[in-house]
Amino acid sequence: MEGICYFNGNYINSEEVMISASDRGFLYGDGLFETLRVYQGKVFLAEQHLTRLFRASSLLQIPIDKDMKKYDEIFKKVIRMNQLGEGFLRLSLSRGVGKRGLLPQDSTNSVVIVVPNFTIPYSEETYLKGFTAVIINNTRRNPFSPLSKLKTLNYLDNIIAKMEAEERKAEEGLLLNVFGNLSGGTVSNLFIIKNRILFTPTLNCGILNGITRQRVIELAARKNIEIKEKSLNPNRLFDAQEAFLTNSLMEIMPLVQVDGNLVGNGEPGPIARLLRSEYKKSIVNLRSV
Repeated sequence: MEGICYFNGNYINSEEVMISASDRGFLYGDGLFETLRVYQGKVFLAEQHLTRLFRASSLLQIPIDKDMKKYDEIFKKVIRMNQLGEGFLRLSLSRGVGKRGLLPQDSTNSVVIVVPNFTIPYSEETYLKGFTAVIINNTRRNPFSPLSKLKTLNYLDNIIAKMEAEERKAEEGLLLNVFGNLSGGTVSNLFIIKNRILFTPTLNCGILNGITRQRVIELAARKNIEIKEKSLNPNRLFDAQEAFLTNSLMEIMPLVQVDGNLVGNGEPGPIARLLRSEYKKSIVNLRSV
């Protein structure tokens, strides 16, 4: 990553950012982050991302200015200074430096960083081919932990799972929760289609309520596609007609194979294609504002 970033009120080169060795985000993962997609110089769904960040910061009692307009100006300035047309912004929030120990005593100097990223890792060919995935063996989601629903700076469960997926030659890893039900991917939410019904794990399964997940549910409702949020046994994947994954960078990615077994006919399905088309239309509307 390179370019000019926002760092606690200043705009400086990314490589010049200095984080204290006593910063709690560095020491304990005591912080949050959001990834915001940029299309033709505009941030997509910024208000939804910030609302989630502000809600999580209140839960963790991390001080942060909750002025939406302030962040809108920060995003615009970072985009303008970097001439960022297509890419994304990574907003990181740390509790900052405080007294030694787990309790966040006197940690009122929280740190906010907004860093530009100039590449998107998914090509059009990838959407035409679809993703392969494996069900992760070495870690499980704990739906009783509030952290399962937050984008915290401690992403070690996801990292371990992603490493396993990589070792097993898959593009994504699907995590189960402690009850053996599907939770979601290492970086994605999961949707399964059967008989034109869209199934996705309920929030009680220990998932992050992804911003793209929320948008897909809205788009499906507009197209009169029935939606059911519920606990899903992993076997549901193997009798599904199609499936797909979502996040802010991949948008809507067809899932065509899990554990070496084809999902449906092993090709991107019609509902995934329809919803991606509708998703793209909402991006076009953003560009025209």
